[in-house]
Amino acid sequence: MAISKHNGPIELRQRSARRAPTWTVGLWLAALSACAPRSEPAKVQVAPPPVLTRPAVQELSPNLLTRTPVLTYHDIIERRDSKSVWFDATEKEFRGQIEWLLAQGAEFISLERLAEGLTGQEALPKNAVVLTFADNYLGFYKRALPYLRKRRIPAAMFVHTGYVGSPVGRPKMDWSQLRELAEEGLVTLGSQTVSHPEDLTKLDDAALRREMEESKSELERQTGVEVWALAYPRGKFDDRCAEAARAAGYRIAFTEEQRPAETAASILLVPRYVHTKYRQAWEDGKER
Repeated sequence: MAISKHNGPIELRQRSARRAPTWTVGLWLAALSACAPRSEPAKVQVAPPPVLTRPAVQELSPNLLTRTPVLTYHDIIERRDSKSVWFDATEKEFRGQIEWLLAQGAEFISLERLAEGLTGQEALPKNAVVLTFADNYLGFYKRALPYLRKRRIPAAMFVHTGYVGSPVGRPKMDWSQLRELAEEGLVTLGSQTVSHPEDLTKLDDAALRREMEESKSELERQTGVEVWALAYPRGKFDDRCAEAARAAGYRIAFTEEQRPAETAASILLVPRYVHTKYRQAWEDGKER
């Protein structure tokens, strides 16, 4: 490039201004940016954590007029011997008790109808009686179920899932037999926890929750039906057990207090009579 000695310096300065190095422009833009007002950063909307609530449980309706006995049976055995326990019933004893109740005018109803009646969804029959069975014994399947089917009498079976199909001691029903009951619908399946603890009230919170939740989920997974009823093993319970049952999703739970169902303090503390007190249960139910 030729530069005149008269106007060279001026022309050089002008050209230099026109062709400023890129780094100079960058500094100039940075300075402008520093002086410009800064905008507030966009606020990210964070959703609040979900509120965890216990499953809804419909409580007992007030001023119930009926007095419904709920009986509980255990194993149904062929005959009594030196190894028999008092709370089992022979097939002959079982049938005799049911026939006696039928002769008095008893109307056997399902667990579903009992729950609906206790919560005021429908009126219970005046002479209603409910049959329940504990511990998933194979003796029920062999000796009680055929009679119930013949008479079309509904019942409930409470299962401790840790022993399903066990041949140890008195054998238990297996999953195929429980699925058969679930499909037929005459017998309502309920939970009696996983391991049938000696005393639920002695368990810590985590163990109590596992017993309640895992038995329910396993029964549902294996049978394909909703499990909404619970029996406290050995009838032992406290308020903490009832709250654990509520949190696990049960809608009704049973004790072994010897009183009519309507006298319960809660739908999760419904009393039952041991079957040997069936006559007392009927008499108490007549006080309507």
